[in-house]
Amino acid sequence: MASVTTYAKGLRRIDFVGSEGKRLSVRLGRVSMKQAETFKTRIETIIADKDLNRPPDQETARWLAGLDEGMLSRLRAVGLAEGVGLADISLGDFLKRFLAASSGKPATKVHIGHTSRNLLVKFTAGRMLRTIGPQDADDFKAWLLDKDKEGLSPATAARRIVMARTMWRTACRWRMAETNIFTDIKAGPQHNESRKKYIPAETIEAAIAACPDTEWRVIVSLARYAGLRTPSETFALRWGDVNWSESTINVTSPKTEHIEGHASRLIPLFPEVKPHLLQLFAEAEPGAEYVIAKRRLPCANLRTSFLKILRRAGIQPWAKLFHNLRASAETDLMQKFNLSTVCKWIGNSPAIAAKHYSMSVNLSEDFRRAAGLTEAQQKAQQSAAGSDCNALTTQNGHVVKSPENTGENDFCQTVSTTCETSQNDLMGVAGFEPATSSL
Repeated sequence: MASVTTYAKGLRRIDFVGSEGKRLSVRLGRVSMKQAETFKTRIETIIADKDLNRPPDQETARWLAGLDEGMLSRLRAVGLAEGVGLADISLGDFLKRFLAASSGKPATKVHIGHTSRNLLVKFTAGRMLRTIGPQDADDFKAWLLDKDKEGLSPATAARRIVMARTMWRTACRWRMAETNIFTDIKAGPQHNESRKKYIPAETIEAAIAACPDTEWRVIVSLARYAGLRTPSETFALRWGDVNWSESTINVTSPKTEHIEGHASRLIPLFPEVKPHLLQLFAEAEPGAEYVIAKRRLPCANLRTSFLKILRRAGIQPWAKLFHNLRASAETDLMQKFNLSTVCKWIGNSPAIAAKHYSMSVNLSEDFRRAAGLTEAQQKAQQSAAGSDCNALTTQNGHVVKSPENTGENDFCQTVSTTCETSQNDLMGVAGFEPATSSL
């Protein structure tokens, strides 16, 4: 069943055939033949127990518990000591320890809380962590997406899978789990294109007009025109950060402060923001430090209040209220300034900007400008193309002239594809570039 092999000047190993018929080995190092025979006997006992699907007897369990971590890792590698030497801890206790050890931002801790809640509902708090295996990870992903169960969107489910993977990586490092069961689970895309929405300036001006006070007008204008993260960067803004003479604002970023050189960024004092900021400065209490003073309480829920403002203005709320304001700000700036400059002002990278922020505002207008046409020229060309198409038919994917129209129009002789009368059809539904890019 198993055999002792001596090689390389006295080194020994145990060779055996695994459950799948594959030949496996456990290296023992330089040990005596008597010690090697003892290992061989123990390994044969463990293999027999595994074949019968029964736990090791007490003697074998004590022998395993007495091995050092190096030898245990070799036995685990060939499937002979799963769970041995691991801290015996329940899922609920592990998740509490993980959250307590987390040094992430508040938003990250909220995300940890959501993922923990899903794991506890699916597996229960009392289940031992070491008993949750790879098949359970597959079941967890399916459960998150199942409309009759958790029913999360693919993007949200992907973020929960990524967080669970991080949790299990920590469990492995803490010797509470043997392997990361989420390593081979494909999370999928973590962004949802359908939730991206460009908010025009006209819409946000109507919302600003419906704001109850100047502080709210500053919050909304900073998000929409300056692209500040709300509430973190808006709440961190101090009056000392505003340089009126040079028309600049120094934005402190709690989200990126841990990245060298990204603790803050300098942005222009945009003209759409300046009048509201000046008015709030005039209303500020003497000695006030922070720009946003009244709504700094932890219990302040900006989202709920902003929804009320939108309804008061007769505006239909959109998904991701403040993120889409920030994305709309970056999209507008990209139309006017260099991409690298805009990303420095907004505080992200070109890759992130293209994936999560930039949007097509007016695809038809962009197409016309790229072709160097005025609106009148574009309409004239579309009209001419439409009339010329009346004289054309297709054959084997190429345009040929109808017999009754032969010789009528030189334009038709040069056309090699079917005429289309709409600009959108000429360039396709998504335009020349993927929908995530505005350039």
